[in-house]
Amino acid sequence: MTLKWTPEKFKKQLIADLEANGQVVGEFVRTDARRRLTGITDPDWGAAYRAFVSGLLAYEIKTDRAAVTISVGVRGGRLKWHGFYIETGTRKQAPHPWLRPAVFENRKKIVALLEG
Repeated sequence: MTLKWTPEKFKKQLIADLEANGQVVGEFVRTDARRRLTGITDPDWGAAYRAFVSGLLAYEIKTDRAAVTISVGVRGGRLKWHGFYIETGTRKQAPHPWLRPAVFENRKKIVALLEG
């Protein structure tokens, strides 16, 4: 029996694999970001607030003809900015990066998870 390979079949399978593995990556990054966010201790009075924001963390996978995109962040309309302000700081509060390190410090693990 001869199998016929076509670029369209390959592309379709690759996208399906990336979507499936993207679920694993999204959950991995979300879990690590949540751990980092709730581990921030400055200021001490903000622990409950950071725990609340960590509960709003979610990931989403979008697929189109040219890409599979995995987005991880704070959901909830205007509340999404609260995670940004913790990450980058404000004029009154120092930055506490938690989401970017969850991605950048785990890039090898993320690539391995995407590969399956």
